[in-house]
Amino acid sequence: MLRSLTACVAALPVLLLAQATADDHLKNAQSAYKANDLVVALAHADSAIGLDPSIPGGYKLRGDIKQRQQDMHGALMDYVKAEKVEPENARLFVSRSAVHITEQRVKEAMRDIERAIDLDDQDPDAWYNRACANYLGRNNQGALRDLERCLELRPNNADALFLRGVVKGELFKEEAGILDLEAALNLKPGIADGLMSLAVLQFETGRYQEAINNFTKVIDAEDESLKDALYYRADCYYALKNKEMACESWREAARLGESDSKFIVRNYCNTDEEKIPKKPVRGRRKTVIEF
Repeated sequence: MLRSLTACVAALPVLLLAQATADDHLKNAQSAYKANDLVVALAHADSAIGLDPSIPGGYKLRGDIKQRQQDMHGALMDYVKAEKVEPENARLFVSRSAVHITEQRVKEAMRDIERAIDLDDQDPDAWYNRACANYLGRNNQGALRDLERCLELRPNNADALFLRGVVKGELFKEEAGILDLEAALNLKPGIADGLMSLAVLQFETGRYQEAINNFTKVIDAEDESLKDALYYRADCYYALKNKEMACESWREAARLGESDSKFIVRNYCNTDEEKIPKKPVRGRRKTVIEF
């Protein structure tokens, strides 16, 4: 008798799972997605769609999950299916535009963003995505206008503040850009390329010691900007007429394969020259924006 009762209790969760409706699975998928438990979220989304392929929000959510998993093709396929189920869902087009932005398809992104804004012009994410698309399309003035609108709707949007700071820097409004970057980093300290972007603007405005401090933090983190950070830190010391410290960073960058640093080490650091002969001209650095 005891064994029979135990077997019944063990089977109970399976029976309950089998009785779950599409709505139940969708709610569970939404909860797991918010908790960033993407494997569980995807399993419940699959179950919801399997039980009811026309459930509102099903394909959209599954697309969002796949996008977060970096499965851009899978996400796009789900967004196409979602459009047939709920063609008036503005957030669907915001999400799909994000895939196009990630894959740098500016025209397709703009088409989806315009549809999203036509359906809901009060969504700050739509304006942020349009700013990203404009930035990718090298339309900095358009990006700046979109970011202003985004920040009117959501003033403490760290990503929008960061991108606005970058755009202002590229428009040679460096001081205003620095203020935005600092505000963004206060809200979201780990923002990708944040410290490096701030340090570059500080370098370009002659704030050499502040720039050195931030380049050093980037160097200590050993991220993908390491070689650039070493070069720029050296250039700060060079501007401060500290050849010893400048060459220390340039030598380290040269050891990592940075070509301009190799030239400087050979023609300046290993000589008695007080200035770099024919100093390499570096273009303005393009910030790496994570979409």
